[in-house]
This record gives sequence, structure tokens and C-alpha cells, in this order.
Amino acid sequence: MMGKTCEDIQEMLVDYADGELSPEQSSEVTGHLGQCENCRRLLEALQKSLELAGVIWEDGLAEEHVVKMPDRKKAIRIHWLRYAAVAASILIVVTTSIVWNSFRKQKEPQLSYEQIERSIADSAKAARLLAATELLSDYPDTKDIVEQQYQYIVKTYPETPSAAKIKLKNQ
Repeated sequence: MMGKTCEDIQEMLVDYADGELSPEQSSEVTGHLGQCENCRRLLEALQKSLELAGVIWEDGLAEEHVVKMPDRKKAIRIHWLRYAAVAASILIVVTTSIVWNSFRKQKEPQLSYEQIERSIADSAKAARLLAATELLSDYPDTKDIVEQQYQYIVKTYPETPSAAKIKLKNQ
């Protein structure tokens, strides 16, 4: 028997996330997820949506003093509403992701992990230097040292918030 398609698996993801599949179906979905990154991402988005819905649900219940048990007909209707809410959440997440990625790819160059790490480290170094320099500026006879430090920060770390702050201060 051939494995299920992504479409078949995606229809089973809500029940998979809830642990409502049979062991055979669950292992089939697990096997597919091990090979399909797209379905894994969809499951992750679904799980985040379910977590968010759970938090919202808990907050709503925390405000009520009395919790009434729903009758069976309402429970069935709520069950389907839950699936509709999850489907809407998935649709919103997927649409937002697609739009966000298309805008990001058009406007921003892709940064590597090393570039991001270097940028964070540079910002931290510049912030520490700026803080120390501002402490020095409180003492008399340190005006020349403070100006040199400001110039050093702007020259060495030009793309940091600290350099931007110094540039604004000098204008």
C-alpha cells in the first residue's frame, strides 16, 4: 500500500495533535512528518494555535465563578467549532507566513547566523562602551576622553543603536 499524500496527512493533523488517532494512523502520520518538512511546519503552527487557544480558553474560564457542564448537543457543536477555529488559525498563520516571507525576501537581504550573532555582539560592545563613557562624562577634565570614546564608538560600530544615539546627541 502506498503512503498517504500530504493532503491526506494534513487532514489528520488536528486529531494527531490531540492524540485522537489510532496507533496505526498515528505512526503513519509520524513517519510522514519525519520525511516532510512542510507538514512538520504545518503541525508546529497548529500546535502553537492550539496552545494559544488553550491560553485564551483558560483565561475566559478563570474569570467565571461557576462553570456549568455543557449538555451533549452543545459539546458536539463546540467540538466542531473548535475544528473551525483551528482551521481558521492555521489559515491565518499560513497566509501571514507567506505574505511575511514574500515581503522579507523582496526588501531584506538574507543574513547568516554568523552575521546576526556578530551584529548582536557589536551592539552589546558598543552599549557597554557608551555606558562607561557616559559615566566618565560626569567627572571634570574628561571631556577629551569622552569625545574620543564617542568617535571610536561611531567609527567602530556605526550600525549600532549606541552609534545612532551618539550621532543624535552631536547634532
